[in-house]
Amino acid sequence: MKSKKSFATIFTDTENFHLVKDVGQIPYFMHKTGAYEAELVTFRNNPEYPYLENEVRGLKIAFIANTGRFLYAEKGVLNFLRSSSKKIDVLHLFHFKKDNIPYLLLYKTLNPKGKVYVKLDMDIVFFKDYNRFFYSRYRVKNYLLKTLTNLHFKLVDLFSVETDEAREYLLKIYPELEQKLICIPNGIDDLYIHDNIKIKSFEEKENIMITVGRIGTVQKNTELFLESLRLADLKDWKVYILGPLEETFKPVIQHYFDVNPHLKDKVIFTGNITNRNELLEWYNRSKIFCMTSRFEGFPISFAEALYFGNYIISTPVSSASFVTDHGRLGIMAEADPASFAEAIETALSGSSLNKDRYQQIRTYADKQITWPGIIKRIVDHLEK
Repeated sequence: MKSKKSFATIFTDTENFHLVKDVGQIPYFMHKTGAYEAELVTFRNNPEYPYLENEVRGLKIAFIANTGRFLYAEKGVLNFLRSSSKKIDVLHLFHFKKDNIPYLLLYKTLNPKGKVYVKLDMDIVFFKDYNRFFYSRYRVKNYLLKTLTNLHFKLVDLFSVETDEAREYLLKIYPELEQKLICIPNGIDDLYIHDNIKIKSFEEKENIMITVGRIGTVQKNTELFLESLRLADLKDWKVYILGPLEETFKPVIQHYFDVNPHLKDKVIFTGNITNRNELLEWYNRSKIFCMTSRFEGFPISFAEALYFGNYIISTPVSSASFVTDHGRLGIMAEADPASFAEAIETALSGSSLNKDRYQQIRTYADKQITWPGIIKRIVDHLEK
């Protein structure tokens, strides 16, 4: 007889880095907090998953065979659900996509009493723009899409989005989701941090500004950040750009320093940082975190920056309002170099960066974005 309910997260694209994101953190903290017996179900996409040894020690992973697709469903997932659905009390999926439909139908057929939780992880700015483009161009009602949408809504017991803005927008379109849609941000593993990192006081931090991500991608809009740094008076500050470099962006960087040689000692590209503690120490050292993305859901870098008390300067991506607490703890700048440069100079003026503001940011992070608290909210809704 089972002593505890079971929770299964299915995300077949899981790589090692996903284990410290929502993909791994939700089942990990379902297990760690004792809420459920949890496992993560995936294909083996990396030869090794080193985060299992320390960062998410105790997380159970079920590696299933990648045997191809049947229409748009993964055969490996269908086989897993055929054999395991009756033993799963909560099935956890990601995103609003057609792939989920056969999984939901199979799971609910084999386990009618089982519950389904879908984390939408959506960028509402991108979603709005896509809808405007699609309907203005085609001016048709996609009845198949509507049918699949309604089926999705019927089979899922709980949806979550990362921001209040996203929830409000979706409820305007789909008011029938009122009782099924909650707002859950992405979080931080505060227990791991306290065991591995000595959090610096504001006085111990340095005049460092950082950004983190896949440098040079269309999404991250690194060129906007570089241009804003050229326009801003950086005073005695240094800027560190952390993350893997796109090959196509390397000539852009070379040209940038050729034209702006005075910034070579101020703007430093670190390259990819794979050691988790080393990456966290950058947040620990810095005072300001910048995000110039064209679109985002709720990136883990926001949660990490907040937790270490970083003042955030961001373009108006969908989660920027939440992480700045509507401008109280950071700045939402327009997505153009002049506006972003002005935001940087405003932050460096001194009035925004002080011990009190640092403590306000850390208090806000403790309340809003630690995984144990977030998991409790998910469990409370699932157990209603």
